[in-house]
Amino acid sequence: MKPAELPPGRAFLHVKLLGGRAFADFLARAPHRGERLQLALELFGQRFTAEPVAAGAEPAFAGEAFFELPAGGSAAAAAAACGGGAVGTASAWGAADAAAGLGPGAAALGGGGGAGGGGGGHGCVDPLSLLALRQGLHVVVMQVSPLAAGEEAGEEAGECWGLRAQPHWAPGPGPGSAATAASAIVAAGRLAQRLSVRRLVCALGSAEWRTALVRRGKVVVSVQLGAGPGVLGGLPVSAAPAGLLTLQLELRPGFSGALDEALLRSQQRMEAARDADVMTAFVAHAKAWWGEYVSQNLAFKSRPIKVLATAEDGSQHPVCSFVRPLQLGRLLGSAREAARFVSLLRRREDLAPLPTAGQSEVAECWCLLHSVLASGSATKEEMAVLLAGLLLGFGLDAWVVVGRLADGAGHTWVMTRGLLAAPTFWEPATGVRYSATDVDTWPYATVGCVFNNLRLYANCQCDDSAFGTSYVLEDAALWRELPMPPSELPALPWSAIQLAPSPLAGAVLMTPAAAAAAAARAEKPAAGAAPGGMVVAAVDTAAVEAALEARLREAVAAHRRAALGAGCGPLRWDEGLSHLLMPALAAYEHEAVHCEVAPGNEEFQSAIRRCVPLGWVFKAMPQHHAHTCALLMAKALLEEDQMLDILGTTAATASFALRVKVFAYPEGLTSVWLMLAVKYSAVAPA
Repeated sequence: MKPAELPPGRAFLHVKLLGGRAFADFLARAPHRGERLQLALELFGQRFTAEPVAAGAEPAFAGEAFFELPAGGSAAAAAAACGGGAVGTASAWGAADAAAGLGPGAAALGGGGGAGGGGGGHGCVDPLSLLALRQGLHVVVMQVSPLAAGEEAGEEAGECWGLRAQPHWAPGPGPGSAATAASAIVAAGRLAQRLSVRRLVCALGSAEWRTALVRRGKVVVSVQLGAGPGVLGGLPVSAAPAGLLTLQLELRPGFSGALDEALLRSQQRMEAARDADVMTAFVAHAKAWWGEYVSQNLAFKSRPIKVLATAEDGSQHPVCSFVRPLQLGRLLGSAREAARFVSLLRRREDLAPLPTAGQSEVAECWCLLHSVLASGSATKEEMAVLLAGLLLGFGLDAWVVVGRLADGAGHTWVMTRGLLAAPTFWEPATGVRYSATDVDTWPYATVGCVFNNLRLYANCQCDDSAFGTSYVLEDAALWRELPMPPSELPALPWSAIQLAPSPLAGAVLMTPAAAAAAAARAEKPAAGAAPGGMVVAAVDTAAVEAALEARLREAVAAHRRAALGAGCGPLRWDEGLSHLLMPALAAYEHEAVHCEVAPGNEEFQSAIRRCVPLGWVFKAMPQHHAHTCALLMAKALLEEDQMLDILGTTAATASFALRVKVFAYPEGLTSVWLMLAVKYSAVAPA
C-alpha cells in the first residue's frame, strides 16, 4: 500500500512477517503428520491471522498487515480505533497510565501533540503522541493439527469426502447444474476439514512496536516468544524461550523526525516503575485484608479465595484485572447466546499433550482474550472470566464464583443476581443455567469468593454451602470486600476485540473442477468455471450439512456391510423422513441455548405419526458434536449402543433417515446435531 492510498489523518503500523527460527519444540522432534503452525497478531483490538505453514524449527511465516494507531495516544482514542468494542476504555494500559500521569503530556515527555495528520498538516505522524501507547503487539503461535487421523486437507478433498462413492445419493434440487451443486458440497467438505482442527497455543509473546518511533523507515525486530500454556492449561516449569519471530515494522505515513531512543527507554522505565509500585501497594493491602478475614474464623483459611492469578507472561495480577465488561460486536444477540458460545470453546486441558521431560509440573495460567479466541480453547477459569465479561456487557450483575464441587474439586463458574439478590448460576462448560429452585440439580457444593471487574468479596458466613449462602454481597457481616478499582491495579495489556463471523456464513471457495465434475458424475466442468480449472462455490451451513451427511451415509453403509455381510440387502434412505427430523434438531439447539423446552414438539410428533404407517416401528437417536470432523462423528455414531441397534435393523421394509444440522457461531465455533432414524414394519412379510 502506498502512502497516498492510506486514509488521511490516520496513523498505521505496517507489520510484515519475515519468518520464525529456533522453535525449540521442533529441534528435539519431527513434526507430526498434518501438523502446521499458525500465527496470530493483535494490536488495539485489531487482529491479523497468517495462513498456516509447515511446522518446523524455522517456520516460514509470511504476510503483512496494517494496524491503525489511536489518534492522540489516549485511552479514548484507543476505544475509537477499536470500534468501540468494549464498555469503558479499550485499553486498560491507557487508563492506568492516564491516572498515573504517564500520558503524552507527562513531564518525562515534555508535552505532546496530535497524531494522525500531525506534523504541521503535512500528513506526517507525530511520534511523541504515540509514545504513551504502551500496549504491545500481541503474538500467538499455535500448533494446528487435524482432530482425527486421515483428515488432512488437500486438493483431493472431494475424493476423501466420498462423494464419488455415493451412487445412490445426489445433491438436492437447486440453482445451476448438478456439477455446480456438487462443487458446493465438495467445497463445503474442504471447509469442514479446515474447521476440524486442534489449535494448541505453543508460543506467546509481545512485540514492542514503539521501536518504529525511534528510527525512520523500516525497522526489523526479533521477538522472543515464551512457551504457551502447557499441560492442564498452566505454564511449563521451564523458562526456556519457545522461539524467535522476525518482524519488519514501519510507521505509515512517515514522520518528520525520529525520537531519541533514550526517550523510549525512559518511558518504558516509568511504566515498569508504576506497575511495580502499584503491585507492591496492592499486595500489602491484600495481605492486611487476608489477615483480617482469617482472624474472624480460622476455618476461613481453608476456603478457596482467589486474589491473584498468573498471566500468560508469568506475571501475577489481581483477578479483577482479568474481567472486563465485553461488548464484542453484533454476532451474539443475547446473554444466553453468549453462554452457548463460551460452552463451545474446547477445553485446553483436553487438547494439551502429555507432559514431556522437565515439564511435568505446571503453574496456573490465565490467558488473554486474544489467545482464547485465536486458539478456540480455554481453561475452566478462562471460560468463567470470559462469560462473566460477556454477561456484564449485556448489563447483568455478573460475578465469577470460586468454590468447590460436590466431590471437593475446585471449580470456577459464574453467578448473576436478580431481584433480592436471588442467584442464577451459569456453568461455562455447558452453558446451563441453574436458578435458586434447581438446588437438587446444580453441581456446586461451596462458595469461597466472588469477583468481577471492580471488587472481590470473600464469604464470611459459617454456612458456605452454595445453597445456604446469602448472596447479598453488600452486607458486610456476610461478605468481606476487597475493593479493586481499575485505576489502582497493575493493568493487563487488554483491548476490546470484535468477534469474527463464522466462515460458514456465506464463504466463497475455489474447488477443482475435476472433483466437482466427478462428484456430479459429469464429464465436463460446471458452467461458470473459473480460470485454471477451478469452480467458484458458495458455502454455507446447508452445504456443510449435505457434505457431512454424505460422509456419514458412506460410513453407515460400510458398517452394515462389515457387520451384516452381503445379505443385509440394499440400504434405502428415506429423504422425506430425513426432512422431518430437522425440527427436532432445531429444538435441541434451542433447548441448549435457552435452557427451556422448545416449542413445536406437538407438530413434530404429529408429522412422524403421519409418516410412519400404523403397525410400523420408528426408532431415532440424536447426537451432538462441537466440531465438523466427519471421521469423529462416524466413530461416535458407531460407538453408541442405541445407534448400533438402529443400524442393525435387518427388516426387509426398513428405511433409514439421517439429518445433520449445523449451527454456526462466531470465531468458527459450531454446534452440530445429527439424528439417525429407521422405520420398518413390525410384521414380517409372508
